Amino acid sequence: MRLEIAIFGFTLLFFQSCIEIDPFIDLQINPKATTLQRLDLISDANKNELTDYIENNTRFDACVALVGNELVYDYGDKNIPYNCASVRKSIFSALYGIAEGKGLINLDATLGELGINDSINPLTETEKTATIRHLLQARSGIYLPASGESAGMIRRKPARGKYLPGEHFYYNNWDFNALPIILERITGKKIGELIYEWLAVPTGMHDFMPENVTYQYVDYTEYPQTRVYISAEDLARFGSLYLTAGKWNDTQVIPQDWVENSVKSVSHEPQDADLVEHPFMEGYAYLWWVDDDEQTFWADGAGGHFCIVDRAKNLVVVVRNNTGK
Repeated sequence: MRLEIAIFGFTLLFFQSCIEIDPFIDLQINPKATTLQRLDLISDANKNELTDYIENNTRFDACVALVGNELVYDYGDKNIPYNCASVRKSIFSALYGIAEGKGLINLDATLGELGINDSINPLTETEKTATIRHLLQARSGIYLPASGESAGMIRRKPARGKYLPGEHFYYNNWDFNALPIILERITGKKIGELIYEWLAVPTGMHDFMPENVTYQYVDYTEYPQTRVYISAEDLARFGSLYLTAGKWNDTQVIPQDWVENSVKSVSHEPQDADLVEHPFMEGYAYLWWVDDDEQTFWADGAGGHFCIVDRAKNLVVVVRNNTGK
């Protein structure tokens, strides 16, 4: 399949609505930014065809496609940091892989061993036996109210105590919200600083700055929803690390073994019922959705935010909507 057909096929999948408001983050250029090299792989006619399709058939505000770490197509507001919704989770996965590689964390340590609790809605002794690895796999067995849950997530949530940690896959915002805060406590740095130092600077991200992370607090859990604002171009740079065994040029940014192992499905459809309702994916790995049929993996955010990694084609496609705060 030619590259332009592959990109066209990805855009065909989604017709998302867009909330038109001003971007939350004022445009700033990262002082450590580098310029992406362009690869002349798509004809001007085919680029025009792609652009016409996006403009006339979708509500996407930005699209970036890389082969390896070279730019082959871009459209729209590629350098404006939009709220990336649940795409943030795959970024957190990479941060944990880096932290493990630095010897900062043992993924098999339990919450109890780490002194992790929920001061507003305390964990049971059984729930405290969940490990960091369980949270990364969305298999913690902790079914507490969490910030940012959709109606579907609430509907599918098991009764508290129904499953032991590790027994059951449930796409769980309590896990996803606790993970960045736990990492902040372990490293002594805010998530924005970690993304900047560990990912943005090594890959020369154009727009990401430490302040591009905010926190949404609620009164029924101590763990806020951590929101990440990142541009389409910078998200594509992140995705390309999963094509290059975690390297950017000659720099090992994410450990190679984490890049390999963190995108292998741990939960599988139809054995894990929560996957049945996802229309495209057959598996869930370490905060990545996996499409076994197409041999791709996805960071997927509500409202039209996707970072799609296709290793067979050495291709990353990012599409974004300005969905506001």
